[in-house]
Amino acid sequence: MRFPFALKLGIAVSSLAVLTTGLASYWIFHQGRSIVIDQMSNRLKDIGRAGSYLFQEQEIDALKELLEQVSIHSSFNETKEQLESLNSEEIGSYESIPASVSSQTMKSSSFQKIVQILRWIREGTRDEIYPKNRQLPALDVIRKKSNDIPSMEYVYLLTPVKDFPTSQYLLYLVDSDYLPADDDGTGEPYEGNPIGNITRTLTPEMGMGFSGNAITEQDFTRDQWGDVVISGYVPILDRTGKILCVLGMDYNVEGSANKISLLRNFCIAAVLFAFLLSIFVAFVVARWLNKPVSILEKGAQLVAQGDFGTRINVKSRDEMGDLGYAFNTMLDKIDDYATNLQSLNQAFERFVPREFLFHMGQENIQDVRLGDQNERNMTVVFADIRSFTALSETMTPKENFEFLNRYLGHVTPSIRSNHGFIDKFIGDAIMALFPRKPEDAIEGSIQMLTHLQSFNVQRKKQNIAPINIGIGIHGGRLMLGTIGEENRMEGTVIADAVNLTSRLEGLTKQFGVNIIISEETLQKAKKSKNTFFSRFLGLVRVKGKKVALKVFEVYNADSEEQIELKKKTQKTFETGIMYFQNGKYQAAFKHFSDVLRKNPLDKPAKLYHKKISRR
Repeated sequence: MRFPFALKLGIAVSSLAVLTTGLASYWIFHQGRSIVIDQMSNRLKDIGRAGSYLFQEQEIDALKELLEQVSIHSSFNETKEQLESLNSEEIGSYESIPASVSSQTMKSSSFQKIVQILRWIREGTRDEIYPKNRQLPALDVIRKKSNDIPSMEYVYLLTPVKDFPTSQYLLYLVDSDYLPADDDGTGEPYEGNPIGNITRTLTPEMGMGFSGNAITEQDFTRDQWGDVVISGYVPILDRTGKILCVLGMDYNVEGSANKISLLRNFCIAAVLFAFLLSIFVAFVVARWLNKPVSILEKGAQLVAQGDFGTRINVKSRDEMGDLGYAFNTMLDKIDDYATNLQSLNQAFERFVPREFLFHMGQENIQDVRLGDQNERNMTVVFADIRSFTALSETMTPKENFEFLNRYLGHVTPSIRSNHGFIDKFIGDAIMALFPRKPEDAIEGSIQMLTHLQSFNVQRKKQNIAPINIGIGIHGGRLMLGTIGEENRMEGTVIADAVNLTSRLEGLTKQFGVNIIISEETLQKAKKSKNTFFSRFLGLVRVKGKKVALKVFEVYNADSEEQIELKKKTQKTFETGIMYFQNGKYQAAFKHFSDVLRKNPLDKPAKLYHKKISRR
């Protein structure tokens, strides 16, 4: 697949822009998020530490009293395996203290005092300030009566579960969302987590709150009510420094989370903007840089197509301009070289046909090596001037060459126009090859005889005797190759078909006809739509062949009168040949006599008639 220069540059610039902007945006987002989480974490720790100092001596005593109540009335005797079998919902509602005891305990002054402290801690995170002596409501009541909602969602006290590590289970001691019966109109005795409720340690930080230091979660989480919170845990110590319980706080950070989401969206938008901007910049820059490159490319394409006269105009005063100048200089030299090479190739083609090289599997003569060979299926045509030896003796050598060149100039174009090519000239003879189909060879031979007639008309005007030619046609597998030695070689065709075609041409003298073709080649030609007039001449044993060969005359080039006469007498003529070959000479003689009465100029009929007369 081809990738244009502009596309490559666009991909490179866009990738670099997206990578750089992406890394920068990721760093900004990560740093911003870390800063926000650190700030929220520190704020939550500060609130928790400040809230822990609200537990003075009276509140510490109240906590100890509640812990003692839990210790006395707890009926939690489950084994670890039994506790592990409970699901999250069962764990969350598992009450280790009987409902009657927990309800009575949560009405006590000690419990209520702790509830108020937890609510003070929560109320410190909203705008409205309550009088110190006022009883603070539960969070649900505030939500129903005021739009000023505390940032602190839930505040509660946690204590360990006996015989279990704090990293697994914890027990709710006091929940700020405690509500006495019907305080919220639901008819329930309380809401929130009642004293003695068990919970799994949901995060490592919940259990780590008992280590003695204030700790918060390191990331935002979404609780079971769908709120985004960050939770913190601060230990509550007695006078001796012993950890009585842990103050748990769930701080609502929806606003901060939204800001972080906004920052994330901004970073994504920045990356997208950088990507779009980089595409635009890459397009502009690529168009600017690609202009001289496009000019060079078009020039190179024209040169590849053989247009060595093209020149390019690159006006930039930089390396591209130098390259354009060098390109034009190179073309000047290539043009000269190509012109010389073309002239040389044209000169070579006069001696070695281009078609011969093609069928040898080579593109130019420089690739030809001694011994190269290739097998092809072609039709061979031999054409020879009758009695040329006697004719040439009446002319000087110069007149001989002039005569042959005029003759060949008349007849050979018929070979090329019918998709054939001349393999060689053998004195006055022509050997031509037709690689496509036998019809081309037959049609080319007929046209050669037609053009010969116009040549003879010119000779008659000059009071010069006309000439006749004989043509043999046969096809088959040929071996094209080079023979000779390293310093002198030539292309040639070696095949039995070539020798047989030469013999068929020789038979034209014996039968007195213009064209003789083998049965095999004629049958292949008859499969086409071309109409050739042909008739059977008989079985002939040619030199070098043990089996007699069926040969046919093609008489399309005869005069119209002879064509019609041969058509009318063809059946009688071919019947006479059948009798002759079967030894029935009297019957054959009668048929040939009938042919001659209708067509006295039928030379093959005369030949057979004379042969029978001599017997």
